[in-house]
Amino acid sequence: MKIAIAGSTGFIGKQLVHYLKHNGHEVFAISRRDFEVPDNQLSKLINSAEVIINLAGSSVLCRWTKSNKEEIYSSRILTTRKIVSALQQSETSEQPKLLINASAVGIYDTVQIHDESSGAFDSNFLASVCKSWEQETQQLKGAKFRVCTIRIGIVLGTTGGTLKKLLPIFRLGLGGKIGSGTQSFPFIHVDDFCRGIDHLILNQASSGIYNFVAPCLIDNLTFTKQLGAVLRRPAFIPVPEFALKLIYGQAAEVITKGAKVQPARLLDEGFKFKFPTLSEALTDLTK
Repeated sequence: MKIAIAGSTGFIGKQLVHYLKHNGHEVFAISRRDFEVPDNQLSKLINSAEVIINLAGSSVLCRWTKSNKEEIYSSRILTTRKIVSALQQSETSEQPKLLINASAVGIYDTVQIHDESSGAFDSNFLASVCKSWEQETQQLKGAKFRVCTIRIGIVLGTTGGTLKKLLPIFRLGLGGKIGSGTQSFPFIHVDDFCRGIDHLILNQASSGIYNFVAPCLIDNLTFTKQLGAVLRRPAFIPVPEFALKLIYGQAAEVITKGAKVQPARLLDEGFKFKFPTLSEALTDLTK
């Protein structure tokens, strides 16, 4: 299958490109430059693919200055808007069969346990970005192709993301819980993320919202203890919340808060996680 990916140069995007190519798909990138051309030109590009995957978005872990907030917003909403507009200009006979568009579990509040039917959303900056992000694809309702929105948790891998940053610290025995440690830690092994994407591509009945997280609920303290255990290192040096606020300001809540999320729809569709528990994920990634 021919697949076009926006955001293919990021940590998750690179892993996904490798996985899809290894599994026999033909993959090409939608680059930043492609988003600068008129919609009709982008339409011609994406019409050459059967599947469009949009993972584009700048990092949210930075001080949320006015300019950084604008970049976080525009790198997600405006790129999605451009793709949607290009799809709307496509001839029906030429349109891709599937759009997979990213979102994040940050849309949910930190009180309840959420599956995809939950409407208990947070009211902070990240949640508002996610709401606007997802709203862009609503214009495609009634389209003659499938649209899947994936609410992504913390993707664990050794080539990027959270775990890559933490491994050197924990290997030195300097790891510890963040803040209270009670905040939820909704994770997914990068291999299961890629396998989940492949599931959506191949399962013709898949459409709508999907939570891309492992099926177990854990908190940051549990993550800290298990990472220390698999590395056989102590993990008793906490990172106080005030220190993170000094570094990141309001953006510290990305680390100090977390939603309790379950992947009900993937499980209902028969998807089998290769790494359903944190211990299995960490053991694989640190071996």
